[in-house]
Amino acid sequence: EKDAKARYIWIDASANFYYYANSKSTIAKELKKLKECGFTDIIVDVRPTEGTVLFDSKKAPKTKRLAAWLKSSYQFINRTETWDYLQAFIDEGHAQGLKVNAAINTFVGGYGGYYGLESEGPIFSGEIPGSWATVQNTEDGLKSSFYPGVQGTVFLNPANDKVQEYMLAIIKELAGYKLDGIILDRCRFDDSSLKSDFSDETKAKFEEYLGKAASRWPVFDKGASELPSVLTEEQKSWLAFRAKVIHDFVEKAAASVHSVNAQMRF
Repeated sequence: EKDAKARYIWIDASANFYYYANSKSTIAKELKKLKECGFTDIIVDVRPTEGTVLFDSKKAPKTKRLAAWLKSSYQFINRTETWDYLQAFIDEGHAQGLKVNAAINTFVGGYGGYYGLESEGPIFSGEIPGSWATVQNTEDGLKSSFYPGVQGTVFLNPANDKVQEYMLAIIKELAGYKLDGIILDRCRFDDSSLKSDFSDETKAKFEEYLGKAASRWPVFDKGASELPSVLTEEQKSWLAFRAKVIHDFVEKAAASVHSVNAQMRF
């Protein structure tokens, strides 16, 4: 309070689902503690890597269960309540004088189960097309990241227009809440290496960016995860193209948010 410095705490969806999924009283009690500890802002994860959402949406499926480590095992925690999870944090947070920000995992479509659990998310249920999944440049050639038995997060292709439209619609819905801010997590291409995205859609977009046909596809050797010591001009253009895809999407997302609430932090 003396230095007026903002202090944020991130409330991960899965890790805290056991406590918050079905209990407004626990949310209220915990936020009171956070205020007493000196936090000024909470960041509520409302679209975990499963690709479902923890707010009222007409565009995306709602979260019914999340997997988390609990009592020495990895298991599903079910949501049995129907009240709006995000709204509960907004109401209780603002009552405590906290600023409430919502975060979403952006270019994700589902989560392939670990430890024998079922996979979860709209790409697994068929609520979004499997063709939206990113295509990776693997040692064995170009392969979709969505395949039987996949484990971990299934990323969507940021260069796919349908994927962008879907995510912009979800972000616009979120902007309708009385939030203090919106944060995009995982607003990027899959992994931190160079393996994605090499789908037909992305190739067409890249060649449009180049103004000519690509001389090689993919632009890197099979399975490449590091930049070569010397980059070709086309490889440099590829890196610039990927950055531009994300840059342009973020501009669209900001415009979408501010069309609903011009004062919203984004």
